[in-house]
Amino acid sequence: MRVHSPPVVRANADFGAPAMTCNTCHGPSNVTFDSGEKSIPGHDPWLLAPASMGWQGLSLAEQCEHIKDTKLNGNRDLEGLYKHMATDTLVGWAWDPGKGRRPAPGNQKIFAALIRAWINTGAVCPVKG
Repeated sequence: MRVHSPPVVRANADFGAPAMTCNTCHGPSNVTFDSGEKSIPGHDPWLLAPASMGWQGLSLAEQCEHIKDTKLNGNRDLEGLYKHMATDTLVGWAWDPGKGRRPAPGNQKIFAALIRAWINTGAVCPVKG
């Protein structure tokens, strides 16, 4: 939850303002600055998850239900959700985010195995408390 630099707004179906869409800066791969600080994230295509997929402020139980809700997850059933998490290279970007950014723990293969185990055991969500 850091301020984006340069400042941007969500518009145009979550792809930025018409005069400054995401791909104005985000190209097909990560770009490291000559200064050696951080990097500009990249992927082909670079996409920001729609605001409707946001988890900010949700409890673990609410996040779990949100993930399974086909109206909020890109119309994916559990198998579609598994395929997305296991094979989508934009999801995989989390483990190779570029210089100056902390990768997600583990790797996409481990993540896929955890998602598969969750699905195979009933895709149960925590009880809302």
